[in-house]
Amino acid sequence: MSGQIVRHAGQIESVRVRFAAVTKASAVVVGDETVYGRLCRWVIDAVLEKHARQDELVSYVEENLRLIVAGLYDLYGVRQPAADPVREAAVPSLVAPVEPAAGSAMEQIGPLKDVLDDLTGLPEVIAAHAATWYNIALAQRDMAAELEAFLAHDVPGWTGCEEHLRLMGHNIEAIRGLSAVSAAFGEITESVGVLVAQTRRLVRELVISLAVAPSDGTLWRLACRIAVYGVALDATLTHLEQRLDG
Repeated sequence: MSGQIVRHAGQIESVRVRFAAVTKASAVVVGDETVYGRLCRWVIDAVLEKHARQDELVSYVEENLRLIVAGLYDLYGVRQPAADPVREAAVPSLVAPVEPAAGSAMEQIGPLKDVLDDLTGLPEVIAAHAATWYNIALAQRDMAAELEAFLAHDVPGWTGCEEHLRLMGHNIEAIRGLSAVSAAFGEITESVGVLVAQTRRLVRELVISLAVAPSDGTLWRLACRIAVYGVALDATLTHLEQRLDG
């Protein structure tokens, strides 16, 4: 029996070490707010607090699993294996690569591109951030499923396993909840990416229009289009924030 429990502890530990990839990927997607540009950075402020709470919950669940693993080893007086840095380094990254975007002819001019980047952000980086959130959500879902399978296979024959099942059940549900929130963050980031891309296109059109035929009418039309995009995005963000809160 002790050998089975020790093996079970090792399986839980194999899931716990994968939380490091979640933490690293989460840090990447909020590491640089400038990717949203000066004109659109305001839309991401609403979710930064929730993201911090998400990170706290990830750390909390990871610590719970660490304590459970240590407790199982202590129960039978077995020394827990030392952390394996090679094994931890081998955990696949969840950070999605940035796919290069085909820019317009105007964006091939260095100074103009720099101004566009500063004002309107980097849509291709935001798209990678959204993909990273979906990678995180999928990884968390898989972790919960694996832990549930370990419980179903290993624990039924144990004597006095009720408390372990209760604790692990709470952690599995917490990981599933984290997965759902990560997916919602992916949707929010995608929506913000749409606004950033549209704003970048509108600013580019504004520069061209003012260069060709400057007029108050040109500015008014572009301002109206930006307002329409902003209202639509606000409704989308409100809906997604309700998902995060619910």
